[in-house]
Amino acid sequence: MEATILLARRPAEADDTWLRRALVALALRFRDARVRLLVADADASAAASGVRAAPPPASFDTVVVIERVKARWSAGPASTSEQRANALGWLRGARGYRAGVRNPLPRGSLPIDAQRSSGVVFVATAVRAPQLSRAEFDTHWRERHAPLALRHHAGLCGYEQFTSEAGLTANAVPLDGLALLHFPSHDAFSQRFYDSDAGRSALLADTQRFLDLPRCEAALMSEYGVRS
Repeated sequence: MEATILLARRPAEADDTWLRRALVALALRFRDARVRLLVADADASAAASGVRAAPPPASFDTVVVIERVKARWSAGPASTSEQRANALGWLRGARGYRAGVRNPLPRGSLPIDAQRSSGVVFVATAVRAPQLSRAEFDTHWRERHAPLALRHHAGLCGYEQFTSEAGLTANAVPLDGLALLHFPSHDAFSQRFYDSDAGRSALLADTQRFLDLPRCEAALMSEYGVRS
């Protein structure tokens, strides 16, 4: 399966009204796809403060995941009415990627359309270490790191890997993948991100083997269903 991933920044004045309009506009824009919206918010940021390895700041605060899409993403909203309403105008600066999809730990269910999932999602970009080829990076991520993550992220309830295949926008900086780590609650994230100090050390050591960490980004987000 392939997906389109959009990394964006929402408007500075974004509020609940913006969120509701964005959910409706995305559902209308991608009628033939399964769509999810992930948004960094105050609740999720507060939860991150309790984790021993809090997410570093990211250049994006919104992620759109579009699966089963039939039409290629274009850099702007689909209609002038959407432009006037500014419902999707914030996506004009989004970084777009075409990606393959893997699910090392499938989720029990997807979020309900227009509703927020009860859990939180740790979103991390993956840029490979310079000594690794694309194939070597992907093999390590799939065969070595994924099993470690499943073993040592004790509170994990879902794990998705998106392998970047091509940039879709002119501003798409080099990216090898995107990971979505799902936790059923803020408490599960903050209290059970790692199973132990040894598990934390094992995961951090492994990330240093296959990732160019200064070029990676992460954010803690809430997830909303758009179209299932």
